[in-house]
Amino acid sequence: MKEVISFLRNQNIDVLGLLETRIKCSKAAAVINHKLHPYKVTDNYDFHKNERIWVIWNPSSVTLVPLTVHAQYVHCLIKHHETNVKFQATFIYASNDSKVREVLWDGLGCIGPLNSSWVTLRDFNVVRDITERISEHPPNLFDMLAFNACLLQCGLEDMQCTGCEFTWTNKQDEARVWCKLDRALVNDAWLGQFPSTSAKFHVPGISDHSSVLVTLFEDIRPKKRFSFLNRWISDPYYDSLVREAWATPVTGSVMSKLFAKMKNVRRSLMDLHKRSYTAIQLRVANAKKDLDECQAQLQASPMNFCR
Repeated sequence: MKEVISFLRNQNIDVLGLLETRIKCSKAAAVINHKLHPYKVTDNYDFHKNERIWVIWNPSSVTLVPLTVHAQYVHCLIKHHETNVKFQATFIYASNDSKVREVLWDGLGCIGPLNSSWVTLRDFNVVRDITERISEHPPNLFDMLAFNACLLQCGLEDMQCTGCEFTWTNKQDEARVWCKLDRALVNDAWLGQFPSTSAKFHVPGISDHSSVLVTLFEDIRPKKRFSFLNRWISDPYYDSLVREAWATPVTGSVMSKLFAKMKNVRRSLMDLHKRSYTAIQLRVANAKKDLDECQAQLQASPMNFCR
């Protein structure tokens, strides 16, 4: 629990999904009151005897309302106080039994697809592709098909991510297995509301899983509105900059690719603007100063002027 408290405070976390706490129901209240105050916690003790999921949140920053609680997930509505931004989040700890995971896929199918912003996080206990597992034994094809079918039905796609590519290992030297079991998945509405968000998968530390951190801070803060300036079109570098930015390779769903390409073009145009069109008054003043100096030199030596 010390590691959890340190992570909450050092990373300034507003909402945290904690899996496999190993804290019995009879001791949970004492731990929450003494260790996690002033944070609040919702859990799935009533649905799983071994307690698999805690969702911890900072009530001074967000309002969190549990909508659906299940043995393998907790689905919530979250509202950020400062900005009034709302979104839905599902914290998942999937069973390692493929038959039991079918219940999870059905549950997610009942939640989605959603028209509002939706993020699903953490341990799905299955990979999406054979490249996401390094082992002597390949992943189960039918398990992958079921998982991908669920994501397609729900309209979910991987968020842009950094950090660890493989998020779980069995830590066995002679029969080491690496897998990407942990994910941050979002829908198109999320990409529209938070186009710049990304997930960072940290090194596991003492755990066998990587923790994942999703940051919304930059997206939910008010930003200066982007305005297209007609003067850019006449710039000699305009066409090449736009073409190069649009051609930059991106990954993800069709919608996420579109947002990424638009973001690349926007960044290139803003760089062009900074280089060529900012501080116009200063540029004019400097040009006038140069002109004055040239004219003064001409006045001082009019016969030395070369046509």
